[in-house]
Amino acid sequence: MMKTYATWVVVAATVLIVLAFAATQVPSIMTANAQNMTSSSGAAAENLTGLTSSTATNFTVQKTAISTVDQLPGHEKHQAAIVVPQRTDGKIWVGTISWTASKPVEVRLLHDYDTSITPDTAHGKPVTAPFANGESAISLILGTNGAATLASYYSGSLNFAADQVAFHTIGGIPFTVTYTVDAEAKSPTS
Repeated sequence: MMKTYATWVVVAATVLIVLAFAATQVPSIMTANAQNMTSSSGAAAENLTGLTSSTATNFTVQKTAISTVDQLPGHEKHQAAIVVPQRTDGKIWVGTISWTASKPVEVRLLHDYDTSITPDTAHGKPVTAPFANGESAISLILGTNGAATLASYYSGSLNFAADQVAFHTIGGIPFTVTYTVDAEAKSPTS
């Protein structure tokens, strides 16, 4: 009888430990699933650098995403969370984005780079990366956070015009970001 009672106590303690451990893991699981949500176009927008040819004319989203390894060639040591899919139809996204992140992040904008222009050494070439069927020029913009009242206050808001919008860290520091974006696809005038 004493051996059965001792076995029951060990089993009960093990179950409690497993349940306690599982309860501490729930937020991580829920956060990880948040990045798999789909955009209004029906495709996962976060962390899919390969998402191209968006045909939507409006893109309004509010989500939370977790960064992953940047998929741009040559940028594999960086972290990124793609929030507005790249256009390859000649139109550009024009809009506004606001965010709050767990760590300091840059806003990365991709622009179609005209490879027919060959700059000389005096002029130089902006930072570019191969993307889709061409090359993209990269803008990295540090958001202004203002006066922080909390140590984890990494947020901002800005207007943008670009082929794609992402959050990014050069140092490969993983982050979580919650953002609201409202954009419209427009044709360039020239």
